Amino acid sequence: MGEEDVLDSEFELIRYKDNLPARIEEKQGNINIPIHWHKEIELIYVLEGNLSINVNGAFRSLASDSFLLINSAENHSMTAESAKCLILDISYEFAQQFDSGLYHSIFEVVAGSGAEEEIHNYLWQLSKTVNENELPVLRQFSLITEIMHVLLVQCRHENPNALKENSNIQSRHVKLAIEYIERNYREEIIEKSLAKSLGVNPVHFGAIFKESTGVLFTDYLMKVRLKHAMDALENQHMSIEDAAKAGGFPSKRTFIAKCKRVYGITPFQLLKQKREVK
Repeated sequence: MGEEDVLDSEFELIRYKDNLPARIEEKQGNINIPIHWHKEIELIYVLEGNLSINVNGAFRSLASDSFLLINSAENHSMTAESAKCLILDISYEFAQQFDSGLYHSIFEVVAGSGAEEEIHNYLWQLSKTVNENELPVLRQFSLITEIMHVLLVQCRHENPNALKENSNIQSRHVKLAIEYIERNYREEIIEKSLAKSLGVNPVHFGAIFKESTGVLFTDYLMKVRLKHAMDALENQHMSIEDAAKAGGFPSKRTFIAKCKRVYGITPFQLLKQKREVK
């Protein structure tokens, strides 16, 4: 992958739904997802048509009833003129609960292996839950867990080079900072102090974080807090005061102000907008 591709790749902050440790979504029709990266482990399962997928500069055509795994922090994009696919993004933190050494690992699904067959079957079952009415979230959680079990037991490989800073996008320091934010977003987090704890010059850290994620450290932290606060408001039915606290905001006033800054509307207006879309 050339330098231009690396710099053009944007970081995607994925928001989960329905108390799942993952995001499940269907894409269909003309698909054009530009090059990006995220911390989640992604599985793309083609239901109809063909997808053209670019992973770290390598192009691959994915036919109907086949899937592809994309590791955490890998740059990828996809296009299709007429297709339908299921995209599963599994929380990296969820996977880390079962393997603390995940930063030193990559996943590889060998073609024709038992692991490929098992994951294919689980993805096919998962695709059937999207339009189910009876306890779809419970079934989805079960299938996500089964997929993660196969990946960890049969597809995990040691990768000593995984943490090398061969590009800013996969910078070890940025990934560790992101992990720290995910664990401690409710607490006060000072960029300068976090950089020093990682052994990085604060000015340099700010630069590589911006280059890797496409946003300033403070803006990224704010988006993570908004994600969790909105989840508390939408899925846990908390009051706006409690939702603000759950997201790490000092007050509901700050929560509302930050929401208006990012989305241009208040949390309740955003919640209403989301419900109208469903």
